[in-house]
Amino acid sequence: MKKFFILLLLLLITNNAYALSIIYDGFECADEGAISAVPAQSKFTIDEDLGNGNYKLLLEDAYLVFNDKICLELISNITKDPIDLKLHGLSPIKASAYFNGNALVITYGLTAQNSDIVRGNPILLTDNAFPSTYTLTFDYLPSRQAFKLKSVTRLNTLFTAVTSGESDHSQSFSSFKVEPIIPLEEIEFLLKE
Repeated sequence: MKKFFILLLLLLITNNAYALSIIYDGFECADEGAISAVPAQSKFTIDEDLGNGNYKLLLEDAYLVFNDKICLELISNITKDPIDLKLHGLSPIKASAYFNGNALVITYGLTAQNSDIVRGNPILLTDNAFPSTYTLTFDYLPSRQAFKLKSVTRLNTLFTAVTSGESDHSQSFSSFKVEPIIPLEEIEFLLKE
């Protein structure tokens, strides 16, 4: 019986390793980049351990937005339609991570459509918010079981459609904009099981 109990305990501990999360408690974004008084939470959970410090993660509930102040945009705000959330895999957002024991690097991407576009109408390229990729770099603080956000890099893909003259000939251009962000506020994600 004692061996069975030890085996069961070991199994529970092993399975809990995949339930590890890092969580940031902040406030929802309000209109025009302001911060509301409504609490929100951003949560990265380990989905799969790939070995050698590499992980697949799931970003749930909200993601960080870096304007004048840092706030949390709810993932459900990308679209108001719960069917779209399931169809397009918007909740949770898949992410990848590397942890070497001292630093944690997490990368994830977002694609959001401008809310002014009416469903069913032809979509103009200039009316869309096209993909953005975020790379978050954290320092591990073992004494506090937390990860302190050190830097962020945002990669935006921009598209423009230009119609020239009377020929109705249009050309599309794409460009990439890399934007390093150094958080002025202290952001810590706490380690939770």
